[in-house]
Amino acid sequence: VGFDNVITVDMGGTSTDVCLVNKGKPLVTTENKLSGLPSAVPMIDISSVGAGGGSIAWLDEGGMLRVGPRSAGADPGPACYDRGGQQVPVTDCDLWRGIIRPEKFAGGNYPLSRAASEKAIGTLAAKLDMDNDLVAESVTKIAESNMMQAIRVVSTQRGHDPREYVLVAFGGAGPVHAVGLAEELGMEK
Repeated sequence: VGFDNVITVDMGGTSTDVCLVNKGKPLVTTENKLSGLPSAVPMIDISSVGAGGGSIAWLDEGGMLRVGPRSAGADPGPACYDRGGQQVPVTDCDLWRGIIRPEKFAGGNYPLSRAASEKAIGTLAAKLDMDNDLVAESVTKIAESNMMQAIRVVSTQRGHDPREYVLVAFGGAGPVHAVGLAEELGMEK
């Protein structure tokens, strides 16, 4: 694509996977664990965080809003799937904020229910004494903050300035959050 230095962000339903490609080559690490055991086998250095489209917003013991790592999965999925989901995943907040068009989801083959998102977000909003707009924005910011931490793990914590890289987002929800991530990290492309 004409760029040698990129940071990839693959945001799916349950997690976001981030990788730094420097001078056309992905970083490799031997500091891995497989089934909890150390492995010195060279692998592409991918940082994963529990921040996907299905990551659920919840309140901790102190009443603070958190997002992930628990996920709504595909069944029942986000409330907007209209399959009985009652919790508030990132996808419902993206829909509520108008970032996802309900009639165009999955190429228009799977319309989403804004009313179901409104009900789920409203339940959480009542617990927080906030309105739906502020809850949806807060959930999005928390999820993006978690994703930015994963980006920092592969970039600044390894001596690479993310502003010198191009953000390449993919997966079911990566492009939805790419602009917010890039702006926050000072990435211009």
